[in-house]
Amino acid sequence: MKYDKDLFVKHLQAMVRVPTVSSADPEKTRVEDFLQLHKVLEESYPLVHKTMTREVIGKCALLYHWKGTGKSNALPLLMTAHQDVVPEGDWSMWKYPPFEAHVDENGILWGRGCTDSKNNIQGYMDALELLIADGFVPDYDLYFAFGYNEEIMGGPGAAGQILQDELKARGIEFGMAIDECGGVAEVDGKLVATIIPCEKGYADYEFYVEEPGGHSAFPPVHTALGKLGYAIWTLENNRMEPILIEPVIREMKARAPFMTGELAELFKDPEANWPRLKELAETDKLVNQMVRTTTAATMASGSAQANILPERASIITNSRILPGQTLEDLEAHFAKVMPEGVKFRLVKGHNPPPISSIDTSGYELIVKIISEMYPGVTFIPSMLAGGTDSRYYSCLTPTKSVYRFTGLMSDANTGGAHAVNEHINTEIMVNNVKFYVELFKNYGK
Repeated sequence: MKYDKDLFVKHLQAMVRVPTVSSADPEKTRVEDFLQLHKVLEESYPLVHKTMTREVIGKCALLYHWKGTGKSNALPLLMTAHQDVVPEGDWSMWKYPPFEAHVDENGILWGRGCTDSKNNIQGYMDALELLIADGFVPDYDLYFAFGYNEEIMGGPGAAGQILQDELKARGIEFGMAIDECGGVAEVDGKLVATIIPCEKGYADYEFYVEEPGGHSAFPPVHTALGKLGYAIWTLENNRMEPILIEPVIREMKARAPFMTGELAELFKDPEANWPRLKELAETDKLVNQMVRTTTAATMASGSAQANILPERASIITNSRILPGQTLEDLEAHFAKVMPEGVKFRLVKGHNPPPISSIDTSGYELIVKIISEMYPGVTFIPSMLAGGTDSRYYSCLTPTKSVYRFTGLMSDANTGGAHAVNEHINTEIMVNNVKFYVELFKNYGK
């Protein structure tokens, strides 16, 4: 089996050149761009499209299915990723145009989506194309689900929900589901593989105050916007209580050998050191994120002109909900601490998905493959502070085997997801494809 790096790079370049930017407004989804990406996939992977069924679900989500021989009694394997990318930002700040997919003299590919997450689609598809050419047929059923609005974290018309509903209606369940994030990296000369069995929930809330308004020359003591400023101060000084949950205990213990200073000692035994960790959660961003449902004020609006008192002022907050807590817990906290006259409403959000087990055959398979590819690697099961479309498939995976893991070994020449100058070192792309080849060959045995 020939792993052709130049061909892999060419395929990823073709995907990056299609500006599949997601929109928070479903009506503004540029469907034509996503259909162009579908065409790129058809042209790049003829064997995949000859062998597997492909359906367009909703506006432009993709659902692929490879019917296996049925010799394995394993439930199907699901691989997910998203076609959409975040907006490119200020073009003048990019080293190369964001949708040019330029490869520089050092072999670095620059462009929006090259790491988040079109490289996942490219890795999956190139692995499939190689396997089909080699005569491989799985003994289990294999599915691929690619949404088109993952980057806006749900809301109306969420492609992940549409795909979940379709799969559920067909009575399909999975033995394992794998999405983006995680991967292999070098830390102080040692290899570390991060496999993510759980993620936080997500919530955007609007807090608002309604007042009579009027001329700014005759202001009240506290304007609507002033009251919201106090509401922000209140939120920041009355955070939800920290909690030490089992996945975080595991992660802290696994990370301790790769850390220095006080945190390295505290992480060795988080339960015994909980009083000190609770103190640090008040000042240390890393600890705070690991042990608390967080809320950050991110947007604000008042009147349309400087000399007008706002009749309605509002702020938007973003919360990341710790596994084990819910939107209801968060709202009860808001109701308890909010000053009088400040109202709030959920804009969009979801509870944390169930925590997957690390004592499964699927997790063991990932460990086995990565251990063979990277001898001596240490594994860290982690909690994702962000969110992925994988949450939609937890209810369809009775084995509790939903993992966020990418076969890439990241390096200093790869990064910039969600920022200007997103880039990937093309040298790491071959091992990504190799991981998926081994995964598809060995799942279900």
